[in-house]
Amino acid sequence: MNVTPVPNKSARHLFNGITTARVRSTSGLILMVYVTCHLVAHCFGLISQEALSVAGETMKTVWRWLPLTVILYAALIAHFGSALFHIYQQRSLKMRIREWFQLVLGILIPLLLVSHVMGTRYASARYGINDSYAYVLLSTFVFSPVNGYLNAAGLVASWVHGCIGVHMWARFKPWYSQGYFHWGLSVATLLPITSLAGYLSAGRRIVPLASDGEWLEVYYENLQLSSDDVWTWIGQDTEFVRNLLIAIIILVFIARVVRTILQSHGDTISISYFDGPILNGPKGPTLLEHSLSNNVPHASVCGGRGRCSTCRVRILESDFDLEPPDENETRVLKRINATTDVRLACQIRPVGKMNVMRLLPSEADMNVVEKDSNWASGRERVVTVMFVDLRDFTGTSENKLPFDVVYLINQFSRAMGIAVEGHNGRIDKFLGDGFMALFGVNETNKQGARNALAATEAIIAELSVLNERLKGDLAKPLRMGIGLHSGNVILGEMGYGSARGLTALGETVNLASRLESATKEQKCTVCVSQATLDVAQFTPVTLRPKRIDIRGLKSKVEMYAIEHPDELDVIENNGNG
Repeated sequence: MNVTPVPNKSARHLFNGITTARVRSTSGLILMVYVTCHLVAHCFGLISQEALSVAGETMKTVWRWLPLTVILYAALIAHFGSALFHIYQQRSLKMRIREWFQLVLGILIPLLLVSHVMGTRYASARYGINDSYAYVLLSTFVFSPVNGYLNAAGLVASWVHGCIGVHMWARFKPWYSQGYFHWGLSVATLLPITSLAGYLSAGRRIVPLASDGEWLEVYYENLQLSSDDVWTWIGQDTEFVRNLLIAIIILVFIARVVRTILQSHGDTISISYFDGPILNGPKGPTLLEHSLSNNVPHASVCGGRGRCSTCRVRILESDFDLEPPDENETRVLKRINATTDVRLACQIRPVGKMNVMRLLPSEADMNVVEKDSNWASGRERVVTVMFVDLRDFTGTSENKLPFDVVYLINQFSRAMGIAVEGHNGRIDKFLGDGFMALFGVNETNKQGARNALAATEAIIAELSVLNERLKGDLAKPLRMGIGLHSGNVILGEMGYGSARGLTALGETVNLASRLESATKEQKCTVCVSQATLDVAQFTPVTLRPKRIDIRGLKSKVEMYAIEHPDELDVIENNGNG
């Protein structure tokens, strides 16, 4: 096996790693900030035309400051250029509907907005026109309504395109799922609606003014129009730019066709999959692109952008030296503690013969990820894990009929499920006479930890009610042990078939289980870790934590052994949850 990285990166590898990934995302974020400012300014139209004019002039003054102007237009050129390069670079255009939708929007945006840009910023810089908001509103609602529709469509397309890009960029960030997704969805929905409403409102107010001769006379004086021929010149320049953009887009797709034809007559490579077919194809495409082009199922949650690790493969054999991973791939591989023979299929380009093994099931991309689930691809985040177990249930049930045992477990499970779900928790799984629950899956870390403590109190109360109801059927009351711990876990949909569901993996889960077991040694009902109280931003004022040994851990764990959460007399602190 030959997988030793060569010492120097090729120019193409460096260009791919830096330009098409980092430049596209950085320039996209800059443009998203500009579009957001634009939409916010339009919202002031709901107040008055004057308010819209003030907001618009303020935004124009800020963004036309020379350094920001340079940054904005550099971002615009870089984003459009890197997107076209990405289209050219992709050997396969087999994409999900969402990716095609974003691609089409990205191509249409400059074509929709070219009239607006040329009629405002270009007209101001080239011909000295005062492109005030009155000028924009009149152009949109009186002189050229068609351009108004195009402008509105372009602005909405820019916003939707940007929101999809931000979502795809952020969805692998741990903070994104901790409440920010829902806030972002609200802003993404409400801002463009409010913006268009403000713009339409201002437009309705300015239409009557267009029939006021005196007002129009003042307007044309402020417009600073040097010649009536300016409109013709601007129209010609706009048509030239639009045709140039269309020509560039067409040339990119023509270049793809020419490259494919040339590659079909060039050297070929061979890819042998450990559990699949043997492919022969041209040099140039990535391993993932070879898979997709030949209908070989290959997991790829992020669409081949090197942001996730689902397309990773183990290189079993290769007759060529693999180029070393770039910064993005290195970060992803380091995150999953990958060995040196593991690489991302979307980042390596075979130039000879190789034998590879796909490390994630192919259906992870074909079936699971296409589900409407926020957790299909897995995420890392902080949650509070609860383990609950009935004490000596074997002795309690050994003299009962099977029906009675099942009835008792079902009564217990129902009572515990109500208590957990009533505090926004999720039953991860029932474990016979116990269960595991998660808190903070769909809320902040702090709120999840606090809800877990509140649920603990409710669980104890529910067990007391259950004991009272079944006291005639039980030789002695049911007792339980509860362990609580907070920390990082990997959340994702795992399992197979009907047994598939959201669950958590990691040391936090193991430690919560150990704390539940520790309730026997500590002769208490609840063992809650100091970490859970820290996440909840609670500081106990009476009890002091114990430091206990946990099997499998070198260091001791700080925890509180209590009978009931009421024993934790706490005050709130100002820590970060």
